[in-house]
Amino acid sequence: MTEEQIKTKIKLSIKAFSSGSLSKNALNLFNVLGYITERQAPLENPTFGGFCDAYISDKKFDIKRAKVDEWKYVDLLFQLSKEEVLKQTSLFDTKKVDNTIIETYLFFCIELEKNHYSRTELSIITREVNRLFPMPVMILFKHNNTITLSVINRRLHKRDETKDVLEKVTLIKDISIEDAHRAHLEILYDLSFEKLQHETEFKNFVELHNGWHKTLNIKLLNDRFYKDIASWFYWACKNVEFPDDDPYYRERDIRNSENVIRLLTRIIFCWFMKEKGLIKPDLFSERSME
Repeated sequence: MTEEQIKTKIKLSIKAFSSGSLSKNALNLFNVLGYITERQAPLENPTFGGFCDAYISDKKFDIKRAKVDEWKYVDLLFQLSKEEVLKQTSLFDTKKVDNTIIETYLFFCIELEKNHYSRTELSIITREVNRLFPMPVMILFKHNNTITLSVINRRLHKRDETKDVLEKVTLIKDISIEDAHRAHLEILYDLSFEKLQHETEFKNFVELHNGWHKTLNIKLLNDRFYKDIASWFYWACKNVEFPDDDPYYRERDIRNSENVIRLLTRIIFCWFMKEKGLIKPDLFSERSME
């Protein structure tokens, strides 16, 4: 299957979140990304009450910080273990790497009732859920017409290796269900099992997790964004033409570069206005430009 075919399947699996079972749609998305397992134990009662009965008991869990009164739905999707990964790659172990041991991974989905959640709010929920388990938990959030993927770094406690220290949360946030942005499709493709295996040659869960973290790292995403903008700028300056009726702009290089910069700043401003909800949300949709 080609890269574009995989991205098309990812986009279709995202669109499916507009209706039907959240658990089923989430499992389908992870299946498309190559994370395949039969270790599924869905909650009998996919609400916070059912989650609480199954996992919280007397463990520390801050219900206020986790905003549990806004949980519409929660479910355990699957557990990814060494046995499942070995079916896809023969070189895989669960040894200690960089003061971290990960022997298995849990995947949950949570639907929230409000239209918008900040990075901080989703990060706090992710942190609270991860406090309940001895292994890392990836969470797929659904809120309004978007989905968000969230992972957290964790390492062994320096003085007590039976405990983990929870560190930074990274997210791929607000993926549009109706019309997923190409940049989000690129990131999800980069998260896929086959792509990460090719890029990182991971041989254990720690290296797999580090691959997820690197793919979702906002600094790296920003660096890639600015490199893409710079590449487009240099390409555009060579390929566009603007009127030379102003004496100041008679020199082609000056005329093209300054006008392309103006075009870019106006596009970025319009994107900012769209993100703030001040102009129609489908402004940058291919469909709206047809």
